[in-house]
Amino acid sequence: SLLWLLYRRSTRCVCVILGFFCFLHWMGSTPQLPLCVFFECPNGFESRAPQTCVYAQNADNLGIQSGTQPLSPLERISGLLPQDALSPEVMQLREQESDKGADIQGSVPNGTQVEVGDEDIVKKSEHEAHSPPVGAEESDTGSVHHREKHVWAALPGERLLTCGELLVAEYRRKKRVEFRKMFQLQTGARLESSWGVILHNDIAGQPAGRFLKTHRGVPIFIRRASLEDYVLCMKRGPAIAYPKDAASMLMMMDVTEGDCVLESGSGSGAMSLFLSKAVGSKGSVLSVEVREDHHRRAVLNYNRWRTSWSLRRGEEWPDNVQFHQADLCTASSLLAGQGFHAVALDLINPHLVLPTVIPHLHPGAVCAVYLAKYEALPFHFLLIN
Repeated sequence: SLLWLLYRRSTRCVCVILGFFCFLHWMGSTPQLPLCVFFECPNGFESRAPQTCVYAQNADNLGIQSGTQPLSPLERISGLLPQDALSPEVMQLREQESDKGADIQGSVPNGTQVEVGDEDIVKKSEHEAHSPPVGAEESDTGSVHHREKHVWAALPGERLLTCGELLVAEYRRKKRVEFRKMFQLQTGARLESSWGVILHNDIAGQPAGRFLKTHRGVPIFIRRASLEDYVLCMKRGPAIAYPKDAASMLMMMDVTEGDCVLESGSGSGAMSLFLSKAVGSKGSVLSVEVREDHHRRAVLNYNRWRTSWSLRRGEEWPDNVQFHQADLCTASSLLAGQGFHAVALDLINPHLVLPTVIPHLHPGAVCAVYLAKYEALPFHFLLIN
């Protein structure tokens, strides 16, 4: 109605509207209205036949004479004009583009031509648009299995989860850890939680770092326990040296591979494990504990970690820690003929063992003292000074 009113009012307005719609059609942003184009011919103003009106709602999915390729400016503009109004040069160019479009269309399977007015609109069948091609599902499934197999096979040193390993189960909700548990994978055992049960037999043989669902359908993340996880979750007698404190002590002592380190106060074996990892297979750690129960707990925790490591990597953890139950103040014979690159003391009264330790410390080496109680801080600052 607007175009008809403008046509009745002024021919220039019709030309402006025609140019505006041509521009929108060329830019591909034509509104969802039929393009009823007016043009001037020898017999006066006429309107194109209603059957030639094309909706532009799915213009991105349709292509004129070029399969699914986007329309060229020549096709967009010349498609709005009658055939007799086109010059021979334009017709020749359209025929050339039509030949190119026919080649592209021939390469598209299951394409159907729908005739609308003077133009051929090539679009895919509705069945093809909503359903995958034959064999696509099979190929996708095969590619997923091949990709997973390739990824896990490409990781050196990694193995599938096996019985005897130490694992950690986690459940997070809204970026918050709701459940975390370290356990040893055993045949016939079950991982129980408030979110359901997972059989250990279902975990064995799976790659690490995967989600497994409980019988209630809740996904639980299963991964191998790191040394930090093991130290924080292992059974303990006395308080442990926490990983952040142990890392600071290792940096202060500058422990490297091949060093010989003395530790007094084995405790639960946390610091012994960190020192064992730092010195490597070429180094050694001498760990002394005065209490029998603490000494036994440190040895058990150390051996348990070594067993899990060997199952995980297929190689032995270095057996470089020697545990002794003795009082370092009176065990001068234990240190006879030995020198140490660093000393780590985790004692209530570390100043009592300093006269015994200092003669065996290399010149310029560091003796780090871990004081867990606040009352011992004044002595700590005095020792630093």
